[in-house]
Amino acid sequence: MMEDNYLKRLWDGTNSPTDHFLELDVATFEKMQRRKANALLRKLIVPKLTGILLGIGWTVFMVMLVYLSLHYSFFSVGQLFFTVSLSIIAIITAIAVALYVKDVVTIWQIDHSASVTNTQQKLVGLQCSIIRSVRIMWLQLPFYTTWYLNADLLLHGSFLFWIVQILLSGASIWLAIWLFHSLRFGELQAGKARGFLKGYGLSSVVQAIDFIGEIERFKEQPAD
Repeated sequence: MMEDNYLKRLWDGTNSPTDHFLELDVATFEKMQRRKANALLRKLIVPKLTGILLGIGWTVFMVMLVYLSLHYSFFSVGQLFFTVSLSIIAIITAIAVALYVKDVVTIWQIDHSASVTNTQQKLVGLQCSIIRSVRIMWLQLPFYTTWYLNADLLLHGSFLFWIVQILLSGASIWLAIWLFHSLRFGELQAGKARGFLKGYGLSSVVQAIDFIGEIERFKEQPAD
């Protein structure tokens, strides 16, 4: 008798029992998808923190070398190549570190976000930030082929030296420009760009976006 009265109250209420079950299913599905997305994103935290620590150490090391060069050596062509190259490397590395810190904060915000829409926006922002940091980091590559140049090498370098130097600098400049141009948000569907960025955690973010997107698609399904 009590069960009959309970079922009657459910049936006579504003929402049918089917609606209650659907609401429960949606909440359960959303919780499950969020857990899967957050598990993927948490895997990025350790590599990001490692990159931050290494980046800070490398930046400090570059700055120290530039400082020592400026204060304890005379001005020369070699000093100019050395200080300019290392300064640019330090600046680019510092920018990449700042973007990594921003990524870690974004991952924390996603983990504590209550809104599906807000989570989707944060994930897209994280995706763009990863692409931006990779593009910027590779711009420093050519300067690893110039920091050691000096007047003696430029004036008296052998033919073999010039061949190797031109090939190294030319290849690094071409690669840096090509990556900066190719690694863009609009080029993610291209196999080469997506495959290259996979090692930087982009695939985890893309999967997380898919998991969260499935929540909206699940909600839009018509009730049987």
